[in-house]
Amino acid sequence: MKSFFKKYKGYFIAFMIVLIVTLICVENYVAEETKPEYVSYEQYQEDLKSGKIDTVYYSADEEYMRYTLLNEDTKDMTLEERLEYDKYEKDDWRMTMYPAYEDFRKDLMEYDVNVVVRSFTPNTLAVLMSAVMLVIPFYFVFAMFTLISKATGGGAVKEEDLIQKSNVKFTDVVGHDEVIEDVQFIVNLMKNPKLGEVTGARVPKGVLFSGEPGTGKTLLAKAIAGEADVPFIYMNASSFIEMYVGLGAKRVRELFKIARKHKPCIIFIDEIDAVGGKRTSRDSHSENSQTLNALLQEMDGFNTSEGIIVIGATNMPDKLDKALLRAGRFDRKIMINPPKDWRVRKQLFEHYLKDKPVSSDVDLDVLSKQLSGFTGADIESVVNESALIAAMHNEEVITNSHIEEAIDKVVFKGNRSKEKETEVNTDKKIVAYHEAGHAVASYLLGIDIARASIISSTSGVGGAVFNQESDSQFLTNMDFRNKIKVLYGGRASEEIKFGTVTTGASNDITQATNLIQKYVQRYGFDDDFGLLDINVLERYMDTDKIMTKFSTMSKSLYSETMKLLQENYNLVEVLAQKLLVMETLTGDSIKEILEMNK
Repeated sequence: MKSFFKKYKGYFIAFMIVLIVTLICVENYVAEETKPEYVSYEQYQEDLKSGKIDTVYYSADEEYMRYTLLNEDTKDMTLEERLEYDKYEKDDWRMTMYPAYEDFRKDLMEYDVNVVVRSFTPNTLAVLMSAVMLVIPFYFVFAMFTLISKATGGGAVKEEDLIQKSNVKFTDVVGHDEVIEDVQFIVNLMKNPKLGEVTGARVPKGVLFSGEPGTGKTLLAKAIAGEADVPFIYMNASSFIEMYVGLGAKRVRELFKIARKHKPCIIFIDEIDAVGGKRTSRDSHSENSQTLNALLQEMDGFNTSEGIIVIGATNMPDKLDKALLRAGRFDRKIMINPPKDWRVRKQLFEHYLKDKPVSSDVDLDVLSKQLSGFTGADIESVVNESALIAAMHNEEVITNSHIEEAIDKVVFKGNRSKEKETEVNTDKKIVAYHEAGHAVASYLLGIDIARASIISSTSGVGGAVFNQESDSQFLTNMDFRNKIKVLYGGRASEEIKFGTVTTGASNDITQATNLIQKYVQRYGFDDDFGLLDINVLERYMDTDKIMTKFSTMSKSLYSETMKLLQENYNLVEVLAQKLLVMETLTGDSIKEILEMNK
């Protein structure tokens, strides 16, 4: 029905235009055909004075007026009766000039003539209004059928929009070697659907990729389809949900119908938590619940021998409904994390820089060590931003400073200040001593530094110290304590140097609080609470006691940080002064400066 209206929409508009033009022409034709005989104003006065005029019709906006003559029917009628009379012939009508003087109506009343204010000029506006009144019913009928069409079949899943040909290979996926080994079986399964029959193994129908945004979930799914050389059918779960009840479930069925038509294939459902979230008793008849039920039914309705593998992706695996994760559905779960090893981040840099002109001064080792927690997408963004910065400076190659500026822009969420400050103002001095406090605390606690900067940004962030994370995937209780001390180092340095503190440590305090919470409540590092996950026992715990523990630990670690920096504040002074001159220093430079002044 929707396609019908779409097809004939042009014809409908053309019909309405023809209708309006026709109505205007017809009215003009009728007006011309019924136009009475024109007489001079002298003739009109003669007719008036001789008592021949019945009624005068005029409009103050028009040049001419019309009048009717008494006939055999009206000559003996009263004024009121003549007003009701409507059988005048064309010969009874006359037209003359409208005199438009003040006593015009008074003269007519003296001769027992009716006066009617009326225009005989064709009214185009009235014709248009009439046409609109004709259009309105058609419009409502059209709108009604359009809504019905959309509710019952509109917005259907289009095959050509879903099916993609993936040219991505595993070699294009950098930093996920272990994950690739884990998903290689999917490729083998696509090539040999009967895999596992010999040993009686049940091959999973669905695979769930979970991890932070930008870790490469979609890229990995495309690589599986590319390696297996099968169609890649992409669908974002939010596309299932509409305002019309039942449409989400219908789209799910259409999706799997298309998949069966093009098997073997990969179905990739991104952000699957949009429809696969945990349900409650109140959600049993909701659109999301019906869509999820349809998805579960479809996954139960095929077997792996059909050559269809469903891959779901989510940033929030803990929010998914248990029914979606049980055996026979998404029973293979793979976590895709940001690279923890700086060497992997270096590989990512190399991958995204391979087709770009790069200066020989670019030190990927140092750069990679600065980006703890960065995903592949983050590094791609840094590389692209560095290329833009080089272009804006009219330079033909990407330099180390371009990449560092791009890193600062991503980390600080703002551009560097356009001009380098020539004077050391109060804010810049505070930032220098603050960041020097972080750096010296890191150095004294044996934490490697990648870079320190006091270059301000448009977001208001004044500087940062980038530390290198340990190669180990495990953190000790002392690692936690040292990380917290480094975070407190900026505030402690401000207090030692200036005798007061600023708001510059707000983000440091937030990060330190998170670490303290995990130290006490999650990892069992606190002797008073023992090896307990306090989050599990939270309803049994005294909140005041936990808060007291947090506060006591924070004060103790800050006191230790103050003592550490006070005993070595000459290092903070030297480094702060150097930062005020250079604005940014590499980890090796910082280490050299501190070693010389130790």
